[in-house]
Amino acid sequence: MKAQSALEFMTVVALGLILISIASFFGVDYITSYFTDINSINARQTIDSLVSAINLVYAQGVGAQTKVFVTLPNGIQRSNSYISGNQINIRFSDGVERDVFRTTNLRVLGTLPLNPGRTPMIVKMESIGAVIGIAEHDVCFIYALTYSDSSYNNIEDNFSVGSTVYYLIYLEDVNGNSVDSNLNIKIYNPQREVFIDFNTSTTNGYYNGSFVPNAAGDWLISALNIDTNVVGTALINVT
Repeated sequence: MKAQSALEFMTVVALGLILISIASFFGVDYITSYFTDINSINARQTIDSLVSAINLVYAQGVGAQTKVFVTLPNGIQRSNSYISGNQINIRFSDGVERDVFRTTNLRVLGTLPLNPGRTPMIVKMESIGAVIGIAEHDVCFIYALTYSDSSYNNIEDNFSVGSTVYYLIYLEDVNGNSVDSNLNIKIYNPQREVFIDFNTSTTNGYYNGSFVPNAAGDWLISALNIDTNVVGTALINVT
């Protein structure tokens, strides 16, 4: 009888452990899926809110400005996230890389926080397009423009392999005044491998540089404000 009781007890324990293991497996999978969905929702809502704000200031004309609150997802990847040209893309990773992408009807110059969470952002309409910034940072706007000439007169987004890309990176406060800060500048090639990586600082609110792309495809110039983990970008196409 004792042996039979012990066997029954062990059987019950084994079944219990199996059930716990199954429940834990599906529980972890459910939790992972939940946070994946939340990140996707946050990324989509962020871009949708920015596009709505862009359309609003565009309709009101140069000088118009609006404030919008967004909730950024976890795991934003700097090398594939940008607000530039007429595109907004947020790539994030929560175990799987995901892109949330929208196009706009006009040029956008954007500042994107890499830290997750609720963030107040400003969108203003300038003659060069809609400029996006972070409302509560000393450095509100970080944006980059690319040019085909060393005099920085001709704004250009399309280049050829072997041609020189000239770029200007601007830093401004909430009122549009120039501010100086430390930057990390990375230039990514079409495979999103780092082509150039260095630290520098702005002078009179801007930094200018140049590089020569050696392969066709989309290149990304990414200027990170080291103190705030906020990035401004310029996306160019090289043929």
